[in-house]
Amino acid sequence: MDIKILGNDLKFKYRVSAIFIRDNKLLVNKYDENSYCLPGGYVEIGETSMEAMLRELKEELNLDFDIINFAGVMENFFTNLKGQKTHGLDFYYYVKLKNDNDFQLIDYNRIEIDKGNIVQHQFSWIELDKLMSSKILPLEIRKIIKESEISFHMIINN
Repeated sequence: MDIKILGNDLKFKYRVSAIFIRDNKLLVNKYDENSYCLPGGYVEIGETSMEAMLRELKEELNLDFDIINFAGVMENFFTNLKGQKTHGLDFYYYVKLKNDNDFQLIDYNRIEIDKGNIVQHQFSWIELDKLMSSKILPLEIRKIIKESEISFHMIINN
């Protein structure tokens, strides 16, 4: 069961996000018409954030990854696409493919069945030198990735 709480005026979610960089490019997932997010998803009850990270990558990309290191945590207060005020807690991890030869197997238009729901993923790469001009949500993560920050803690209250 995903760790998320739906209140009357506020939604809470506990997530993980992968920072997967290869050949000076970052793997992103289309979020809406104009923006991207990092691969990842909800942490389930009884699961560590590291276990959730590896599980989510397997579900979304159907490939096995290793965690290189913990990047940091972001606490974010925002309004989601459905207009819900949201309090998010997101753990970020730098990852790499367990088997580098699997790079050729990435399905950039993958359909995932997530707890009975059909989820369409549209993955693509953004060059690191174009990161700051790309709309990757939350926007604050771009600078952290660009500067290869590790062990950050950030609170965003929009």
